[in-house]
Amino acid sequence: MPDARWYQQMYGGRDTMLLPLEPGHRFFLGHPDAPRTGRLLDIGCGTGNFLLAARKAGYIAAGTELDPGAARFAREACGLESIFPLSIQQFVQQHPAEKFDVVTFFEVLEHQADPSSFLRSVLSVLRPGGYIALSVPNRLQWTCGKDPLDYPPNHFLRWDPVSLRNFLCSHGFEILSLWEQPATVAFTARILNIKLRTGISRHVAPELASPFREVMQADPQQLSQEVPSQLSTRARLFQFFGRLKLAACYPLALVAMPYVRWRGYRTGYLCCLARKKNEEQVSC
Repeated sequence: MPDARWYQQMYGGRDTMLLPLEPGHRFFLGHPDAPRTGRLLDIGCGTGNFLLAARKAGYIAAGTELDPGAARFAREACGLESIFPLSIQQFVQQHPAEKFDVVTFFEVLEHQADPSSFLRSVLSVLRPGGYIALSVPNRLQWTCGKDPLDYPPNHFLRWDPVSLRNFLCSHGFEILSLWEQPATVAFTARILNIKLRTGISRHVAPELASPFREVMQADPQQLSQEVPSQLSTRARLFQFFGRLKLAACYPLALVAMPYVRWRGYRTGYLCCLARKKNEEQVSC
């Protein structure tokens, strides 16, 4: 498992902004079977976008975040006081008496080298009958080949509905809802953009290679040397043309949507809402 410094180096560009809510966040906040109040702990809370939405919805919200820069932004810029720069295992050790009605972990489970240990820690801070909500990349998603982000040290696991259900049930959870996000127009446009890749820009402006993906498996000591600090004028020009190419894919995506939906193509979001089973319950 990477440490906090690795996450700060790889994800640090997001430490000073509030990203839009993800599909997993909206899935939980709008689900009719989700509780509407209570103490909520969000594991991997980032800069606090979901915690702000959860607090507005009526929850008493707290979070853990390995990236200290993101945790600091959530506390200082968003006014979220209960933010802990710890892993969930460290949180359990340092705050053994803390209990929550809901524990959420969106786009976190796939990063765990030991998922059973992670889930035992979740169970230890969850009150009897408490809820969990999560999202993971769907291994059945529509893809265009291998993605460096989907391998260690970033992702350790791949999940589909069957494996996720079996894993959660075997650890004492009752599945209330599983949802696979169907392919959207924006997602289809990105897929078409990748399929129409020519490689010209990378050949002419090699510094355009995405640092986030290209150095994902690099030695942490080399990251500062691997990531270019500034793009050339030529590279920025090719970036602009790349955005134009992506924009041109949207009309094509709209035309293709009936076929995409007919084929049942999915995006990368697999979301789940589950509840901690009582001791007498033995199956889902």
